[in-house]
Amino acid sequence: MIGFDRKENVLKYIEEKQSATVKELAYTLCTSEASIRRDIELLERDGLVKKVYGGVILASRVNDIVPLSLRDSENAAAKEQIARKAAEMIGDDATIILDASSTARRIMKYIENRRNLRIFTNNLKIFSELGSCKAKIYCTGGAFSAKNNAFVGPMAEEFLRSVSADMLFFSSQGISEDGEISDVSEEETSIRRVMLSRAKYKVFLCDSSKVGVRRPFTLCTKDDVDKIISDTTLPWE
Repeated sequence: MIGFDRKENVLKYIEEKQSATVKELAYTLCTSEASIRRDIELLERDGLVKKVYGGVILASRVNDIVPLSLRDSENAAAKEQIARKAAEMIGDDATIILDASSTARRIMKYIENRRNLRIFTNNLKIFSELGSCKAKIYCTGGAFSAKNNAFVGPMAEEFLRSVSADMLFFSSQGISEDGEISDVSEEETSIRRVMLSRAKYKVFLCDSSKVGVRRPFTLCTKDDVDKIISDTTLPWE
């Protein structure tokens, strides 16, 4: 395929699907991932697309919710490291809240040997990570957001207001250099505010891709959490 035609087809595909991974584009257009990355760089230079989370979205949708399928693959090794450190904080008999982030979900595989855990979550994909974990798990219910594989909205928030947890593990799409934690999803930001109010100890899970990023909806600041687990040095440290 001629380079110009391929670049046009890349843009057409992204316009139809709203987002795509490099691997997905290479497979669909029967070309190499290296060629796709070059095309994406040219399209980004022209202001037509934006590289995010190991994939690409239309530039006009940069503040929209990025599908979990893209976010999940970004910085996967760092997220595993963060999840492992978070799991070390969880002892037997704990009551915890896990949000719908891909990093929080990864904690499940590291707490299989804990006893008498109670886990509250709005994260549907948690249930695919259960393994042999014996925890008692409660799902918030509510309106289902397919892009995030999460339950959100007033019903989910009302359920959480009846919960008292020892710890909350959560993430978000950005933390600015002055420590403001934010996200592109108004609904997820709203339910995380409730989670913050229902946990004694609050842990923010933050891989390096989130540092220095500011999104439209502010959740809280670094001073509102008790601990930040990250794979990089934070600006104020």
